[in-house]
Amino acid sequence: MTNRIYILDESTINQIAAGEVIERPAMVVKELLENAIDAGAEKIDIHLANGGRQKIQVIDDGEGMDRKDALLALERHATSKIRVLDDLHRSAYLGFRGEALPSIAAVSRLTLQTARTEGVPGTRIVVEGGKIISCEEVGAPKGTSVTVENLFYNTPARLKFLKSIPAELTQVKETVTSIALGYPEIGFRLSHQGSELLSTMKGSSLEDRIKQVFNLEIFRQLVPVEGGYGPLRIKGFAGRPPIARANRMQQYFFLNRRVFRSRLIASAAEKAYGTLLPVARFPFLLLYLELPLDQVDINVHPNKMEVRFRDEKEVYRGVFHILRDCLQTEVVAKAWTPGYRFKLRQTEKANYQDSGPGRETTVSWKNGQRETAAFTFQERENTGVLQVAEGKEAPDGQKIFKRDPGLLSPGIFSLFRTYLLFEEEDRVVIIDQHAAHERVIYDQLLKKKGRCGQAFLTPVPVELTDEQLKIAEKQKELLLELGFEFDLFSGRTILLRSAPLGFSPGEGEDLFLSLLSEWSGGSEARRDYLESALSLIACKQAVKAGDSLTLDEAAELLRDLRKTTLPQTCPHGRPTMVVLERSEIERMFKRR
Repeated sequence: MTNRIYILDESTINQIAAGEVIERPAMVVKELLENAIDAGAEKIDIHLANGGRQKIQVIDDGEGMDRKDALLALERHATSKIRVLDDLHRSAYLGFRGEALPSIAAVSRLTLQTARTEGVPGTRIVVEGGKIISCEEVGAPKGTSVTVENLFYNTPARLKFLKSIPAELTQVKETVTSIALGYPEIGFRLSHQGSELLSTMKGSSLEDRIKQVFNLEIFRQLVPVEGGYGPLRIKGFAGRPPIARANRMQQYFFLNRRVFRSRLIASAAEKAYGTLLPVARFPFLLLYLELPLDQVDINVHPNKMEVRFRDEKEVYRGVFHILRDCLQTEVVAKAWTPGYRFKLRQTEKANYQDSGPGRETTVSWKNGQRETAAFTFQERENTGVLQVAEGKEAPDGQKIFKRDPGLLSPGIFSLFRTYLLFEEEDRVVIIDQHAAHERVIYDQLLKKKGRCGQAFLTPVPVELTDEQLKIAEKQKELLLELGFEFDLFSGRTILLRSAPLGFSPGEGEDLFLSLLSEWSGGSEARRDYLESALSLIACKQAVKAGDSLTLDEAAELLRDLRKTTLPQTCPHGRPTMVVLERSEIERMFKRR
């Protein structure tokens, strides 16, 4: 009887191992860069051809190797980083498995050239498909050069899985960018077929490195992050809402200077933004985490891009609280406040129609009673949009102009019955009236914890699905707090007896069903349910695009928005305003 179990030959073993470590050109570059950094390099050059398929060359000025070490480096599990298993939990090196070079050599033609000292002959080794073809003495500068050609030439199935040249090149650039951000003291240069894609100066500060990798405008939109939570320490930067993206491509995480990916860290950081960002928008993140080595397992996957935390919940809480506190300090606390200022006074009511410049006005919103307050508006000279008045001409032949009906008051304009525009020092601010009113109502409801119900004269029967009834019963206490009182009538039918203040029976029923739908399959956290409910209530109560606002209503809206905790965004994360700096406007008109 023949054996069914065989010991694989060395070539097959090497190719299987290579499949775990080397999936695409970007992984080759990552492994070679980590080796160069571990070797103490101060400058690293990366040259590519055909997106990395044809050629990848990484040259560093690190300590280099002698002939014996160079040959050993091409053996599997040969490494200078650790000796025994316990070293793995104390090692600060990026590499530790001893698999990178042999895995790359198994699926390519690899040339390793290295020298320990200037003026002393170095070593040049050529490996093809994992087999050493030649090893010779050559003149070489101090450091190491690794050239990888014809990647996956002997594994055609894997070659077919590679994406287009631009796609692979993007991955390589992202890999180099990530590592360059983690090591600002090292100079990096990336080129593709002679065209430079990235260049950074060695000895840079982190701030300078960000400017080199991205640009000055992005750097200006970054908020410094620094804090501790138990053994966790975090430094870095978080992006303000204007530079949020539709994907997570600009999120960079480092643990003890090792670049890694983590849904846990991304989720905690994005949660910290709350309503600063709308749904499906992701912040720029550059976070450097430090944890004791015994609190984390870096030996999760051969590509070393994943880690496992000993206490994931505490790490999640730490990232969330540290980032939220920094955003509160740098974004929320330094929020926009209208430059068009109102002098607030509690006075007796007066109608705007009866008031002139400097007179008090009060507000009566169209969607219900609101607290009123008086304002003093300071008249500005030569303000307002002017338009031609029926083609009439003045005696000097100039057109006669009159104030545009869109002008609500000196300095405040209504655009398309949707936006409010005004000048503020050296900038123009455009406010989305619906989003702004949402934010105002949301903050007011949050302070009251939603306690604002009103009873119906006649209960409204509402037919629910099994799932809706289950959610309603589970969240009955929260619904009551929001203003919904209901009783089970029969089967799946309930009698809705009240709704939040300002909602008619029909509107209350629609809101009730909308909440049950939104809560379906949602978070178990009570605060998440409450916040989503208040956001929905605020959206339905807020003035809409196309609604005409009086001066009083516009003024009240701006005043209330100024007093909110986060005036830049609505509860759903949409911006409430756009700010155009004078310098930006002047650039539009080629004045700069």
